[in-house]
Amino acid sequence: MKPRNTLILLVLVALAATALWRFELREGARLEGDGSRTKLFAGLDAAKIEWVELSQPGGELLRLEKRGEAWRLTKPIEFAADRMAADSVASALAELASDTVFDPAAEDAAKHPEALESYGLAREPRVRFAAAGKTYALRLGDPTPVAGNSYVSLEGDARVFVVPQWQTSALTKPLKELRDARLFDFEREKLVKIVVVRAESTVALEKKDGAWRLTAPLGDAADEVAVQTLISDLQGLRADTFLDAPPSDDELGFSAPAARIELAAEGGASYALVLGAKREGDKLAARSGASGAVEIAASILERLPRSASALRDKTLASFVSSDAQRFTLSFHEPGGESLSVTGTSSADGWKTEPAMEAGAASALMAEIASLSGREIAAESLGSKELAAFGLAPARAQLRVFGSGDSAAAPVLADVRLGVLRVGSGLAAQRADRSVVYWIDEARAAALPQSAAQFRASFAAKGEARASKAPPAPAP
Repeated sequence: MKPRNTLILLVLVALAATALWRFELREGARLEGDGSRTKLFAGLDAAKIEWVELSQPGGELLRLEKRGEAWRLTKPIEFAADRMAADSVASALAELASDTVFDPAAEDAAKHPEALESYGLAREPRVRFAAAGKTYALRLGDPTPVAGNSYVSLEGDARVFVVPQWQTSALTKPLKELRDARLFDFEREKLVKIVVVRAESTVALEKKDGAWRLTAPLGDAADEVAVQTLISDLQGLRADTFLDAPPSDDELGFSAPAARIELAAEGGASYALVLGAKREGDKLAARSGASGAVEIAASILERLPRSASALRDKTLASFVSSDAQRFTLSFHEPGGESLSVTGTSSADGWKTEPAMEAGAASALMAEIASLSGREIAAESLGSKELAAFGLAPARAQLRVFGSGDSAAAPVLADVRLGVLRVGSGLAAQRADRSVVYWIDEARAAALPQSAAQFRASFAAKGEARASKAPPAPAP
């Protein structure tokens, strides 16, 4: 081995031995006790903390103040604090505990050969706070030779404590993580109005009697799932970058925004968000009353509705499949075969005429019970246009009834099915609406659309074979 390499190895071994020797000395200084952990701030209640100051490594001072139940940043800026981040700071202080304590004032100086500088604790306290009228200060030192712990000490206390680094991580958060990055702060249950304004459209929703309805550009029932997804997207909006010294509104695109979102809640509370120009890194300029000018992910624009169609209720049928007691299914082929199918629920399952494959009627009821269109094909059509969609007359019509006498039984579903167009889907219509919908092609495959398809995919095999048998010869 080369002399130079040998020398390097000797130096590394010496450094490792020194670190181990120091660690063993410090471990030897552990105070004897009952094995329980020592809380650094005994009796401290996190809820009683009034303010906290965190000194950053670069010298910047962050100050959090409790205002009622909310936290607010007051240094280096005035800004709403992230509730969870601020609470984690308070909780970390209240729960800070150590199971290893060194006492440099002990008589046996051999066990304490090093000054506080060697623990990284000679500097000014990094954390100061007040609770119940009393102030406290905490020094954060170096990591221990064994990873995962750090040295800390209290102002006015000569002891050195070893605490897990995960306990002190909340005390070293940068400014960005302590700021409230939410663009909206509302309770979703109290929201009563949503307006999304784009250059090409305005979509407005209002909640009445617990249900969301479209009010612009037309009045119609809203798709509850789509509305709740939109609300979740808005609640989840977070600032990626805070623009504390923002460029002009023209540069940020606020003078001619890409979109504007307005919300109203019970009690008169209102919220607004303006989405501006695209920025570097696939970001989008945004501004709300809560956040000021910020940058957010540009993908939010794609998630906002471009038209009322995205939020309209497209339900074709909605019932509990076990409530279905009877159904009729009729097919009318233009210039071809017609067929009628009936089904009645019994204790032994569905009895159908002509007979369907075992389980086919139950599967059909389950499919129809939550049938929705993928998109709207037309608001209202004349007879000729409906005929072109295969809906005048309907190529297939399925009616489902609940329990009761034939005349009095409630109609759970009345769905008309028309033509299947590749790339668009299956044309469909509710008997009580003029709107024509497209059913997704994949879902349409589970629906009987013609007599021939019924015989091939839904009828019992004996029925299918019988339908294909040649007519008996004339006597």
